[in-house]
Amino acid sequence: MKSLKYILYTCLFFLVGELIVRIEMKYDLLSNRPKTIEVKIEETELRNKVEQGKFAPKSNQTRILVIGDSYIYGGGISNEKKFSKRLFSLLYDTLQEDVLILDVSRPSNTTLDNYNSFKYYYDRFKPQFVFWAYNFNDILYSLKEVHTSESTEKTPPKRISKQRDGLKKYVLQLYSFSELTRYLSTNLQKQLKFQGIVLPIGDFYHLTQKVYTETNENWMDTKNKLDMVSQICKTNQSKFILYRMPEFNLLNHPNLFHSIDKELINYVNYNKNIIYHNGLNDFLDENGYKFMLSKFDGHPNQLAHFRIAKNIADYIIIERARTHNILYK
Repeated sequence: MKSLKYILYTCLFFLVGELIVRIEMKYDLLSNRPKTIEVKIEETELRNKVEQGKFAPKSNQTRILVIGDSYIYGGGISNEKKFSKRLFSLLYDTLQEDVLILDVSRPSNTTLDNYNSFKYYYDRFKPQFVFWAYNFNDILYSLKEVHTSESTEKTPPKRISKQRDGLKKYVLQLYSFSELTRYLSTNLQKQLKFQGIVLPIGDFYHLTQKVYTETNENWMDTKNKLDMVSQICKTNQSKFILYRMPEFNLLNHPNLFHSIDKELINYVNYNKNIIYHNGLNDFLDENGYKFMLSKFDGHPNQLAHFRIAKNIADYIIIERARTHNILYK
């Protein structure tokens, strides 16, 4: 009899919990719903000119191509405070020439999306600097390149559809059946991760412990794509800046990314054509609360965007001064 009561209470708990979670998801009664970020590249006059073939590069320009996902796109912050706008302001105030920044970053981009964006915009824009904001989870999804016809290659690349396989596919099916399960699982993992504790389940554990190895197919594919980008840049005398974006809610737990950073360092030490910036070094000995958008989300806030822009601007200013033999104030 007691066993039956426990079963009934358990079923009642899940039914009520499922109902509450679904009502909260629909009506956002507690105002917990995250801000919606449009999954598209920012519309700008420069981008339209480049895509329409109306852009003509000039010798008195500093041209910078920015690629990446929502972390550098500026998800959750005002447009004028994001990286590319901050970078423009910092360079415009110093460089004695026009500054053109083509920001084609896009939320939810993967390594393949960023690579496709580079291939499409590089020849059309002819940047002296390519800034790739690399997120450690960019290789989570399938990276198989989709070969397109010549006609479709003349149009801007669309974001690749994300597909999961294996165990993760069945976990997502379970989540789609029970929002309560999704809610409890994701929030428990977020709470623990913020304290520096990672359960041996989920994407974060898989990425930080399993993916960044020499024999992993996705990591090998990523390195091949980065190799091709760096070679194209070298051939055309462009600088390829690979910036490793931190998880800004975990700045105080850099040890969680030890295996990733070790593998990235090994790779860039092998490829000398890449100017590598480990974003963690820009925030050493800082209070992570100052730079995170949310303690349960890895996106940078506007202060972090400014810090990154300042460091990259300093590098570009020095490089342009070296190229033109000019001493900037």
